[in-house]
Amino acid sequence: MIKLVLMDVDGTITDRERRVSTEAVNAIRKAQRSGIMVSLVSGNVIPVMYALKTYVGIESPVFGENGGIMLDGDSVQPFFDITKPRQFFDTLLSMGLAQGILTNRWRETSMGYAPAKGMEDRIVKMAAEYDVEVANSGFSWHILNRGQDKGFALSILMRKFNLKHDEIAVIGDSFNDLPMFKDGVVKAVPSNAEPELRKIANLVSERSHGKGTAELLLRIVRSNQ
Repeated sequence: MIKLVLMDVDGTITDRERRVSTEAVNAIRKAQRSGIMVSLVSGNVIPVMYALKTYVGIESPVFGENGGIMLDGDSVQPFFDITKPRQFFDTLLSMGLAQGILTNRWRETSMGYAPAKGMEDRIVKMAAEYDVEVANSGFSWHILNRGQDKGFALSILMRKFNLKHDEIAVIGDSFNDLPMFKDGVVKAVPSNAEPELRKIANLVSERSHGKGTAELLLRIVRSNQ
């Protein structure tokens, strides 16, 4: 029986323009009413996650900055430090390799950037020298501490709620969602997911983005009945 669903946000509960799907919202609420915990993990910042948690009605903790920080009730808990990501970000700016993004003003454990044209691979190689990692969500690039990913967020929830892998489903669409696609969890993807995720998924929806995720959530609810 599935007790927790952990989901990405952009491209997973939204459409390609990042507009939240009302079908996905309704499915999240139905899943929660059925007794399933639903959590979100995104590369975005805590103010955005607070808004989603509040207006969608998410009852469980949610995570920002690719799992680097958690909002649980009124408590915000960072798990990593921003020092190394900021140092690498400043280096990229000084070399003209990247530009910052608006949400950096609210970041506490990571930095976001837009790479200069053709500099993506160079930046990835440079990251190792600064002991950081970079991730591409498909919507923006992020500079992260080592070990800071969506799999880390999953581990926090597993410890907090004493869950086993086979009691969890994860839903995502992009490369930075791969760390939460752990062995033993139910892996679900909307039809717009990257081929690498589709290959390892247990469930693939016929529809894309938020509408596909709504379909997946309802299938999970029915499988519990």
